[in-house]
Amino acid sequence: RSALLHRAHRERTPPAGCVGGHGAPGTGQRATAAAKSAAALLHRASRAEPVEPRRMSAEAEDDALDSWTPALRLLRLEPGLREFSALERLDLRDAGLVQLPLALAACVQLVQLDLGGNRALDSLDGIDRLPRLRILFASGCGLADLPPHGPLSRAQLSMLALKANGMTLLDGDALPATLVWFIAANNAIRAVRAPHRLQKVRKLMLSHNALTTEALEPLIDAASSLEMLRVACNKLETLPAAIGRHPKLAWLAIGGNPYAQRQLEARCARAQDSAASEAASEAEGAPLLLASSESPELAIGEEVLGRGSGATVVIGSLRGLPVAVKLWTAAHFSDGDARGEWEMGRLTGACTHVVRTLAVFQAPQLGMVLELLDGASAAGGPPSFDSVTRDALDTTAQALALADALRVAREVGSALAWLHSRGLMHGDIYLHNTLLCFEHPPPAGERRVSAVRLSDFGAAACYSKTDDGHALERVEVRSFGYLLDDLAILCRSTESASAPDVHIRNALAALAERCCTAESEQAPGFAQIVDELEAIGAVSLAL
Repeated sequence: RSALLHRAHRERTPPAGCVGGHGAPGTGQRATAAAKSAAALLHRASRAEPVEPRRMSAEAEDDALDSWTPALRLLRLEPGLREFSALERLDLRDAGLVQLPLALAACVQLVQLDLGGNRALDSLDGIDRLPRLRILFASGCGLADLPPHGPLSRAQLSMLALKANGMTLLDGDALPATLVWFIAANNAIRAVRAPHRLQKVRKLMLSHNALTTEALEPLIDAASSLEMLRVACNKLETLPAAIGRHPKLAWLAIGGNPYAQRQLEARCARAQDSAASEAASEAEGAPLLLASSESPELAIGEEVLGRGSGATVVIGSLRGLPVAVKLWTAAHFSDGDARGEWEMGRLTGACTHVVRTLAVFQAPQLGMVLELLDGASAAGGPPSFDSVTRDALDTTAQALALADALRVAREVGSALAWLHSRGLMHGDIYLHNTLLCFEHPPPAGERRVSAVRLSDFGAAACYSKTDDGHALERVEVRSFGYLLDDLAILCRSTESASAPDVHIRNALAALAERCCTAESEQAPGFAQIVDELEAIGAVSLAL
């Protein structure tokens, strides 16, 4: 202990990549350096195997510090060690913890804590003694049975991740009532108790569990602030009626459930073996079915274009045409499963307003060949801890002219009208899933949109238009209203705006309001929305 105290005061420069901390107001550079030094000591041993403490010389004890895990280091610290009082973020992943270190209570400024991968950690006793803690990651631990009214329920958390803990019960009494973002995917949850404790939750991630329609229904009703719900790959035989009456739900993933799977299989069967009018009209845009990724028509390169949840996208060529190739590396991800997204790619290949699927293959792994949009970029950024469900927007780098915002709205709306007419829902309508290309060079020094594509069908699903399809369509209309609202934020506002720009801004705002707040029966469908967007454009041209 004395050696650790000595080094914590002596060392001043943390290694690259260490878990950082910031000095509390008024502590100055010395306190900040001390906090970084303490965090550096913790981080440096984060992948080391623990050694048993034993009697040794001061020099040998000093050298042995580098082989102790963060857990052992914290457990050997004086609980009141001053250097820890300024830490705001701490990473103790895979540290071999079996309990929370007593010295963690010294981290009175801690805001974010990661305990993931500590599989022997089956208790969070002491977590409520961290007064400023707001974000806690505890995925892949041993927290299968959280006690009701226990320490976790008293924590003032806004975000909590309990993914892959083996939980079978979602007990609101065991959770903080302050949560706005809760992740409990990849468990075995089949029952819900005290759902009223989750009434502030806006983002709820419950994919890959064992929830039935009957278990989920009261949870949706109780979570009155809910905006995003991920329940893909559960055991929903029917669509919960609560979805249709929820006042705020805007983003929904239900793929991989028996209900959605039946619809998907029926839709795929119709697309494959029918020579009816719909299939005939779409035959030209249907993707090729390749025998494998080694087909002579396809060449897959090594340049990585991007990595997502369970998949990697690389450069390639199909019949000599540059393409993007998506290769799945995992069968499941937070919004659904690889097979479901692969099938949705086959069903949407004829839609001109989405990133088109040109070919698919199943061997040696699931893969999809997509059109390559040169220079494309997302229209917005994904949600942050602060925005929770809403896109994080850069009003400078992602700024748009109002005419371009109208074009984005019209083409995304057209894509959704195409999908809904066929009983397909996207599930994740965002500007960060909307890809834009721009004219080059930009005319008159102002960048202008040249192409718009809706992308990412990881949360997509099929639904029955005759039974309860209107409820799902209403959810998508609400998310489109938020997209319109975000487009307005990205549009430059000037005091000398032209008459067409004023008309577009006011009309988009009015449409966004109707999409977000209208009662289910009065909400416009996407065919009507597209007609209204076309009319907005026509009027603006006439002004």
